[in-house]
Amino acid sequence: MKITVIGAGAMGSLFGALLAESGCEVWLFDVWLEHVKMINEKGLRIEREGKTRAVKLNATAETDRLGKADLIIIFVKSTQTADAAKTAQAIIEPNCPVLTLQNGMGNADIIAKTIGAKCVVAGTTSHGATLLGPGSIRHAGVGPTVIGMWESGNPTQAHTIAKAFNEAGLQTEVVSYGTSSWSTSVSMPSRP
Repeated sequence: MKITVIGAGAMGSLFGALLAESGCEVWLFDVWLEHVKMINEKGLRIEREGKTRAVKLNATAETDRLGKADLIIIFVKSTQTADAAKTAQAIIEPNCPVLTLQNGMGNADIIAKTIGAKCVVAGTTSHGATLLGPGSIRHAGVGPTVIGMWESGNPTQAHTIAKAFNEAGLQTEVVSYGTSSWSTSVSMPSRP
């Protein structure tokens, strides 16, 4: 599976590295040139429980290097979601899922306005990470991830993502649109 992560801050870098370690082809996209350079030169350094390892993966600040992806994950600050959605639109294949695990409300709606709601997968994660410097993060917390399709319909895309995440050690559950577990687990507003 080829995965593009738009926003290579602490969380985007963490998820990208774990997915790369599990065998996925991962590209991190970020505008912080020093961070991109360090990842490409030395790998992403991940500190966890007093130990540090380096994970080799691709990083770029140029959208034309990304190519098409099987999954796009948006992990930018909420104020940058609209720009990230435009970046996703430039590289998206038909029916390619776009996942948001961002903090804050309204991100899935912003993404849906640009790429269409049927491709949006939204959720929440209990993993935590801290950016230590260019090319370096701390994996600060571990916990479950819950995802689901933003719009009702076939949840196959969410299940495919969950499978890849679980294989990467990211415990992930899929919930259905409109279920009480969706509303409770991801604290999303009710949808018409």
